[in-house]
Amino acid sequence: MKARSTLADLMPACGFGIFLAAVMFVISMSPSLLPRTWWWQGVASGILIEVGYGAGILIQWVVSHLWRAAGVKITAKKAWVKASKWLFFAGVAAWALWMLVRSYRSNNTSAHIMGFAPMSFTDYLAASAVAFIIAAAIAGLAMLIVGLWRRITKAIRRFMPIWAAGLIAAGLVVALVIFVVSDVLFERGMEYAYGAFATADQSDEPGIEQPVEPERSGSNASYEPWEAIGKQGRRFVTQGPRKADIEQVTGRDAMEPIRLYASLAEGRSLEEVAQVAVTELRRTNALDRSVLVIATTTGTGWVEEWAVQPVEYLTGGDCVTIATQYSYVPSAVAFLREFSKPAEASRVLFDAIMEEVNKLPEDERPAVYLQGVSLGAFGSQSLFEDEEDVREQIDGAVWAGTPGATPLWQSLTASRHLGSPEIAPVVNSARNTRFVTKPEDLDSDIYGREFPAWRFPRIAYMQHASDPVVWWDPAIISNVPDWLREPARADLNPDMQWTRMATFIQLSVDLPVAGLASDGHGHTYHREFIPVWASVLGLIHEDPLAGENPYRNADSSWINDVSLSRISTAIAEDLYP
Repeated sequence: MKARSTLADLMPACGFGIFLAAVMFVISMSPSLLPRTWWWQGVASGILIEVGYGAGILIQWVVSHLWRAAGVKITAKKAWVKASKWLFFAGVAAWALWMLVRSYRSNNTSAHIMGFAPMSFTDYLAASAVAFIIAAAIAGLAMLIVGLWRRITKAIRRFMPIWAAGLIAAGLVVALVIFVVSDVLFERGMEYAYGAFATADQSDEPGIEQPVEPERSGSNASYEPWEAIGKQGRRFVTQGPRKADIEQVTGRDAMEPIRLYASLAEGRSLEEVAQVAVTELRRTNALDRSVLVIATTTGTGWVEEWAVQPVEYLTGGDCVTIATQYSYVPSAVAFLREFSKPAEASRVLFDAIMEEVNKLPEDERPAVYLQGVSLGAFGSQSLFEDEEDVREQIDGAVWAGTPGATPLWQSLTASRHLGSPEIAPVVNSARNTRFVTKPEDLDSDIYGREFPAWRFPRIAYMQHASDPVVWWDPAIISNVPDWLREPARADLNPDMQWTRMATFIQLSVDLPVAGLASDGHGHTYHREFIPVWASVLGLIHEDPLAGENPYRNADSSWINDVSLSRISTAIAEDLYP
């Protein structure tokens, strides 16, 4: 006997929502840029489960209404319909199980490569439990919002048509949600975060003591009092090699390296902070040194030691590194609340320092280099319009983990040579600017083709294919990024695939754990800085076609693999005693 079946017979209520939720769960467990801990994997999976469920419910609701409006009927035996549904869901279950097993193996392979602890089968079960808890919490919140909409609609429908009541109720609910999220949760949360981090900025840290060298800010000779310097600034002026350390590692005579820092003390404007830094510059006669490095900090005022110590060793201490603080909060918070602050702080400091530099005769000026990691790279690059502008204003730069929202990085990447991949672009034949996924990229492109002479000034971009800070971009919601389509993937998991919306959420969840990867992966840039700085300073990759080295006292006679390895060991011992 045949019977007519409706869409509800073929797909029961919420059936398509459950189906898409299962698909999104499988996708969430598939490889992303970085492996995750079980609990953080659960968060990502829970969000994606709800995205899939919500999309499925919406699609099923729209199709059901269209189905009924068109009067579509299907004639089939109910037994066949029932069997078809069972076969469909059994096929989905088998596919999901197979994909989860593949993802388990692939993710654990990546975990071994990147220094993460691989997830066990128990971890996968725990991640799944967390995912369903997160999904249930989001679903509960959605049900409360829908319930509120229904109540408002019911209360006002007596005064107007049902469709108008529904629209007005939806507008009121949306306005209420926006108010609660932006004005209550976000603003109050930010106020609490700023207060908490401002207090933490002034806290003492074990092992961090006031420097005695007059070449350092915060010493008794300094105009910047030790008490005024924040937590990250104190680390910066305390750590790093002294003259004796450099001589022991290099076996050569050295100078006491200069480290200057100005903090965002209470009541100071960015201009006042920059003037404190310039005052310190004058006090220490820092412009008599051969190399001047302007380091743009991250949100909390942090300076990556791996990014500055190589310069101190490679120049034999004949250098000054100067940095300032522009915020108290971590980069993620600063990016949301103070997006323009790093750029503004970079401009104010750079202009103040270059005003001093330009007062000197040209042949007496130090070579000026810029350095920045993450949000520091974003702020530092904001000084320039294009590559030519960089070459005209400074003598070199080393930028690591540049956020994808950085305009200069975007324009250079977009102008790359045809055939060069997005993860390692070749721009203007790599004459001045080189993108480095690993130190070997200084010599040749990612396919092994040798570069021509690296001319001065030299600009180096350090970026890993597995760094979500570099590749995070809202456009990924609807478009496949080039770095996922191109064959050259460096340390990117070859099993990673793009899925609309899901990949963006995965990358967003990768961001908080990006710095937990081992050196050379994710957002962790350490030992790679040593050969990169040696090349930017002209101590390796020497070539008569490169032009005049702006670092006029450069001496490469002692630079080799052994000496660079000794520097790496010394920095590691200083940071991880």
